[in-house]
Order: sequence, then structure tokens, then C-alpha cells
Amino acid sequence: MILTADRVITGDGATVLEYEGTGAAVAIDDTSGVILKVGREEEIRKTCGGGVKEYRGCTLMPGLIDLHVHISAWGNKPFGYAGSDFVHAYITLRNARSAFRTGVTTLRSVADKNGLVAGLAWAAEQGILDEPIPRIIPCGNGICMTGGHGSEFPDGGDIADGPWELRKRIRKNLADGAQWIKLLTSRREFVPEFTSEELEAAVDECHRRNRKVAVHSGVPVTIQQCIDAGVDTIEHGTFLSREQAQQMIEKGIAWVPTVMVYSTFAEEGDKKGEKNAYSDSRDAYRDHLKEYHDMGVLIGAGTDVPVDIHGVNTYLELEYMVKYGLTPLEAIRAGTSNGAEILGLSGVTGTVGEGLAADLIAVEGNPAEDITALRKIRAVMCGGTPVFGSGGPEGQTGG
Repeated sequence: MILTADRVITGDGATVLEYEGTGAAVAIDDTSGVILKVGREEEIRKTCGGGVKEYRGCTLMPGLIDLHVHISAWGNKPFGYAGSDFVHAYITLRNARSAFRTGVTTLRSVADKNGLVAGLAWAAEQGILDEPIPRIIPCGNGICMTGGHGSEFPDGGDIADGPWELRKRIRKNLADGAQWIKLLTSRREFVPEFTSEELEAAVDECHRRNRKVAVHSGVPVTIQQCIDAGVDTIEHGTFLSREQAQQMIEKGIAWVPTVMVYSTFAEEGDKKGEKNAYSDSRDAYRDHLKEYHDMGVLIGAGTDVPVDIHGVNTYLELEYMVKYGLTPLEAIRAGTSNGAEILGLSGVTGTVGEGLAADLIAVEGNPAEDITALRKIRAVMCGGTPVFGSGGPEGQTGG
């Protein structure tokens, strides 16, 4: 199969393949779903066989990667007899599929009902599902302290106090199929929840099992504890300092700022002419996101919202990154190749390149110039299989 468009954005933060007098094209192996060749349309048509799908006026680019979603969030579970685990699973499956609508082909599902998302990912791998779902990295339930952030969610937080309780809970989550571990260690108060001893034990337990750990941490004291413990990603990191950003670079710790969720809540206050609880957070991102990016912090995209039928709005996260100073190509890198690097999937997905999975989206317009073009998804392909839009499963049409 050959896909053609006006241009190809590779996802590396710099490269746009655009040719005078001809379009750009991606050749895909129909059997493996792997990209065979990327380049000038006329050359690929001559050298590669298979059918051709044309996307005139469009850009081909990697499918988006969202590192912070909740596809089985407790708030999606109905009450009463319909609130069974069976119905919760149906809703979670729908939520996973809805991500394709917004161009997301890989996601890390954090703080979800233990075993549910991992089971869904397993079912997809075994060919049990009748339709594809995005590539999913399950984290199982988030782990928090007694009374800590996350304990208020019925299916969202497992409570563990002390190093050995944490180790036991991590072992249980891994046994239930978690591929990452999610910890939560702060609310908005500038007071730590887990102790440094607990965080260090958790990181040791994950790393000795060759698993990584993501930590919800927004305030300076807990951010520092996470850095000192050597976590793999800091989620939110709202009031991250320049000194801490430098430490993260030196330790190889990635940042998933989830800019969009804080900014949209802050803007609700702006409409009323008043500051709210999220205004300071939004201002911190606005003032420092570009600074820390330019320093070299590895930044990934995450939305931190319970998914519903409309899909994962990762495109909004990238729009806010551009609003706060990143170029469109830099924001796209955060939502594609950076996400793959953070997940250890750089050899699988995240860029448009030979030998990688054909996780591709066709976007109307040119998001390298106007990031809002990501709102106009013409088609989505995951692992070489059309999953949404033109050529997708029956009944699905482009956005």
C-alpha cells in the first residue's frame, strides 16, 4: 500500500518532507504493517507496488502518543446494577477505540482499575477483539498513602503505607499485568505525602523488575523527592524549578506536564474575571515550559482527563504547548517521538521511518505551520490497519 499527501512530518521535531512538483509518500508492507519507504511520491510509485490512497491537501505524520489518560476512570462507571465490572469493561473498550478519532494510536493508561486495562491490551494482542484498539501501556491502579491523593477515587487508588506495603502493592500490580507503576504523592498543598524512604523503595522495586515508575507530583518538595529517588517520569510537575529541571536532565527523568487540563480550568476563571485554584499552575506552565524544553528536559504529551466517546484530546495539549512557546514541530515531537522514547518504543513507533509500525494520521492542512490542523483528522492507521476516517472501519468518517 502507498499513502500519498502534500507532505510528511516525520515526528523528529525538525523534518518535513515536501517536494516541488510532487507530493510525499509512505509505502507500507500490507502483511506486517511496517513502513517500507518514505520519500518523493513519484519515486515511491515507481519502486513500490500495491494500491494507492491519496490525501491531497493533507499532511501524513505519526499517530499521537498520550502518556497520561484514564480510559477506565471510576467516573465512567455507572451506578446501580449497571455499575458491574462487565459494564465497566465495555465502557473501557469504547473509550480505547474512541482515541482513534483524535489521531491517538498509542496511550499510557494511568491510575485505572487494576487488571482491566491490562486485560484489554492482552485481548487485543491475542486477536480476541473484533476491531483494533490503540497500543496501550497499562499501569494498573495508582498507588497512594492512606488519605493521600487518589484515595478518594473508588477504583483509582490502592493504599500502601511504608516501604514494604508499597513493594507488595507494586508486585500485585505487576502480577495483574501493569507495565508501568503509577504513584501519587501530592495534592496542591506544599506538603509531601509519601516519604523519601517510601519513594526510594518503590523505585527500587520497579527498577529491579525492569519496570518504570510514573509519579503524580506537582509541588517543589515532592518533585525533589521524586528526583532524588530516580523516578522515570514526573506527572504534572507544576511548580518545577529551573534547578530541578537541570537535575531531571542529568538523571534522564522525563516530564509529562499535562498543561491542557490546568490551563482550561484556569481559563474558566479568566472568563469570570477572577483567579481560581488553577491560575497559578497555568501561569507556571506559561512562564517555564519553553524554558525547560530549551534546556533539554524530555517532555511528553499527556491530557489527564477521563476518556469519553469523543476520544483523547491530545491535540489540545499540543496547542497549549505552542501557545506557551514551543514551535509546532517541537510540540508534535512531544506528542510523537518523545512519547515513544519515554515508553521505550522508539524502535516501534513515534516517527515516520523505514522499519517502524505504520501508525499514521492524515491531517488536513499543515500542522507544521498551524498546530490546530490536528483537529482535522482525515484518516488514521495503526500498525498498517486503517482504523478511522477514509478507509477505516465501516461507519467511521473523518473529523
